[in-house]
Amino acid sequence: MTQLDPARTLRLVARMRWLGERATDRMWAVAHRFGSHRWHDGYETNLERGWTRYRGVRCAVCDEPWEGW
Repeated sequence: MTQLDPARTLRLVARMRWLGERATDRMWAVAHRFGSHRWHDGYETNLERGWTRYRGVRCAVCDEPWEGW
């Protein structure tokens, strides 16, 4: 039975995670081109100045404002 090298295993896991994240980002980019948006209430916060500003409903991916009812 062969002993697995922990460093090699960690590199493999990190590489697989990176590939998975890249694939999901690409799929979302394609879906977003066809009008799929993730709408949420947009807030802008400045911790240094201590204020929060409401920006309206915006897309989480492209930050485009929602213009319609």
